[in-house]
Amino acid sequence: MQLFFIDDLSNTEIVLSEEESKHCIRVLRKKIGDEIILIDGKGTEAIATIVDDNPKRCKLHIKLRNEKRETRNYNLHIAIAPTKNFERMDWFIEKAVELGINEITFIESENSERTKINLERCQKIAIAAIKQSKQFYLPKLNEVIKLTKFMELTKLNTKEELRLIAFCDEKTNSLTQQITQSHNQNFSILIGPEGDFTSKEIELAKSAGFKTVSLGSTILRTETAGVFVCAALKTLLEK
Repeated sequence: MQLFFIDDLSNTEIVLSEEESKHCIRVLRKKIGDEIILIDGKGTEAIATIVDDNPKRCKLHIKLRNEKRETRNYNLHIAIAPTKNFERMDWFIEKAVELGINEITFIESENSERTKINLERCQKIAIAAIKQSKQFYLPKLNEVIKLTKFMELTKLNTKEELRLIAFCDEKTNSLTQQITQSHNQNFSILIGPEGDFTSKEIELAKSAGFKTVSLGSTILRTETAGVFVCAALKTLLEK
């Protein structure tokens, strides 16, 4: 069944956004009395009945709520340098969410091609992806911050996690080796721009507890590297 998103399911009477109302009433041709499923991206699923089939302000009455536990047995945070052509980041966000990710931070490094993003656009893509893939938790998406600032915040983070940084110019363990050799279930992984991280940035990352990692024998585009990481962890760790 089609899922509909609303970020607050605490009330019994709910009004869908204009976009969701249009899709529900005009596209799916739902009408008064029909039931639909709502999610809030925080683990709540609600069964609701349409009480007003206005295509701009569809009103609902919630009949039942269920709290869904996160089924993925690991936590993944990817910090990634946004590409100049942001449509490639759109694709990354969509696929990363479908495969399973908890948090995305956009970073600005020395070789970055883009330093600003439209976070609202990113949120819409992520919401569409959790609806399509029937998930109940919306990943956290963060604005662009400088790599140096990200490292400062990382050093303050006392959570036990495996920190990895993808780097093309250094022979090191593969991603698979790093994951399988670790008993950690929390992962923070850095992916750089097309020009890669500089040697200075790699040393900065190492000082914050990151280990260099190889993503294979071929050079991957930034967005491909991000999706590769998500798929690898899903394959190796998800039960």
